[in-house]
Amino acid sequence: MNKINTLVDEYKYQVNNVQQESLKDISNLEHLINLSSQYLHLIRLSVRDKGFPTDAHEIHFFKELKPFINGHLKYYSNVHYYLMNRPRLSLSKQRKYIHLLLEKFEAIKARELDFVNYYRHKGTKFDHIYFIRGQNTIATTNNLNHFIDIEFSTSHDDYVAKIIAYDLLIIYYQQELRSLKNQKFTPIIEAPPPLQKYLWTASKTDLVEIMYAIHALGAVQNGNIDIKSLATICETLFDIDLGNFYKTYGEIKAREKDRTKFLDNLKNSLIRKMDKDDSN
Repeated sequence: MNKINTLVDEYKYQVNNVQQESLKDISNLEHLINLSSQYLHLIRLSVRDKGFPTDAHEIHFFKELKPFINGHLKYYSNVHYYLMNRPRLSLSKQRKYIHLLLEKFEAIKARELDFVNYYRHKGTKFDHIYFIRGQNTIATTNNLNHFIDIEFSTSHDDYVAKIIAYDLLIIYYQQELRSLKNQKFTPIIEAPPPLQKYLWTASKTDLVEIMYAIHALGAVQNGNIDIKSLATICETLFDIDLGNFYKTYGEIKAREKDRTKFLDNLKNSLIRKMDKDDSN
């Protein structure tokens, strides 16, 4: 049990200081979801390898320890679902959507009200049924779990996780409702995807040649951009290091013939394509 307790303590340390504001970031939520899944997997391996020395230890694990991690996993997953699916049209629709989610949770809680009350009032009478593996044949609720992993599940540990998630979600949605009440409507605009980098497959010299041509023509910012800034744009876009492009430009100027070799090839290639398109 020492290893399990250590893992749970590590997990608690990482999630207890999570602020609600940070849960507005999808990447943070995905990190927390992955973190929760990883710790569930680690404690599952420990349970499978070591087992429990007594029934009391097993009850404590399935009543307190596993549901804490699983409950937070459900919480983060629900917040992620909310952020991905909430209405974008108006504040009133967003508030209505939250109320619908809360009504759904209340309906689920109502179906398991007997057990919810048992857990809320810290009951222990039926712990040997609810939180010992292999006791799932005794139905004390309206709906038994579908057991995916009988070595890592009891009939009611998942219900405890749902209660923990529900309590966290109530706080989250109440704060969301207060926030929506105090703000004016601004349409939610999705952030553009990060700029994808494409590999420049011609030579660096060719890129420097076309870069200087663009600069000479004043095709960017009406010419109000220095060559170094233009080089940075090209390096970022194509994930390439142009090195000493001033020297490269000097070598291009020093060519005895075909000083604009790459630009000439571009022009000829485009003309050939147009001629081919016309013939088709």
